[in-house]
Amino acid sequence: MTTSVAYTPIVDRQHYIVPMRMSSIVLEDAAIAAANQGALLSDWMDVSSVISGVKAVTYSGSGSTFEVFIAPETFTITNVARATGVVTLTFSANPTGKIAVGDFVKVAATTNTSVNGTVEVKTVTSTGITYDLAGSNITAVADTGSVTSGAYPLDGNSKPIMLNNITGAPFSTSTNTESVITDDAATLGNAVTVALTDSRTAAVKGMTVHRGVDHKIMQLFDAFGTSEQLAFKYLRVGPGGTSEKLLCYAQLSSISEDGDSGTLQKFNATMTVLGRTYKIFDNTAA
Repeated sequence: MTTSVAYTPIVDRQHYIVPMRMSSIVLEDAAIAAANQGALLSDWMDVSSVISGVKAVTYSGSGSTFEVFIAPETFTITNVARATGVVTLTFSANPTGKIAVGDFVKVAATTNTSVNGTVEVKTVTSTGITYDLAGSNITAVADTGSVTSGAYPLDGNSKPIMLNNITGAPFSTSTNTESVITDDAATLGNAVTVALTDSRTAAVKGMTVHRGVDHKIMQLFDAFGTSEQLAFKYLRVGPGGTSEKLLCYAQLSSISEDGDSGTLQKFNATMTVLGRTYKIFDNTAA
């Protein structure tokens, strides 16, 4: 029996997240992007190439070794070389169409371990890849090991993941105050309420596709957000008629699945804003 779940996505709004380690957050970066009226927003989050759709998501390690892979594929290394800080790896299979320039991959060579690590691909050919990594030159030599594609560095600079079919994401603010005893000439009183801190949350609701990358990332946050200290950048764009943009850092504080309909999964998630939220407006947009 299939449960019928009604939902209506928000029109003309897009939602993006970039998963990251909390230790990589620099709260001032969001303030700088907003203060420049969005001129630096693409540096803070570049939405020109988002990750979306049904993709495999895997993870490994814990603590400083915790890492995430999106749509990973494994290639076998047959040869290793390095000249003037550029490593060339030869594969047993053609990686073109599966690895692209700018992608991150995890290299695990068996013998020449100095070329190992999570690296950004510089070039791709039908025989392998190159990337920058300082070290002693290595004359082309046979090696074994593997290269895993789809590595997703949790440094805040990775490609954004689009949250699809969001039906609502209202923000709420709670301000904590305290009465301070003082002589106040303006109010002729001796107790003034001072705002000390405020907290913001957003109740994100929507419908995601089973096995969708956004669904899997949220499940990952639910399972490891606290133990691995994971957070994310959040960007909301729209609605139509303006280019309003809301940006902040946040941490997933709760998530629940609320019924399903066929291949769709309804969910409710609460995120707690870290620092402030910022809005950028351009009411001249078409």
